[in-house]
Amino acid sequence: MTIEPVTERGSMGALRLPRARVVPLSAPPSSYTAAVERYLTGAGIAKSSARIYRISLTT
Repeated sequence: MTIEPVTERGSMGALRLPRARVVPLSAPPSSYTAAVERYLTGAGIAKSSARIYRISLTT
């Protein structure tokens, strides 16, 4: 990511920041348990670690 100086007249030394990337949101989970499962699935951790996190997050 680079920050470029604005070269337009009257910019008075302003900096142009890169545009943010828009990430579409998926549908919200139906319950807290579903949210935990979605999070653990996307986390990319070992099944044994996911089991410990699942217990911790749901108790």
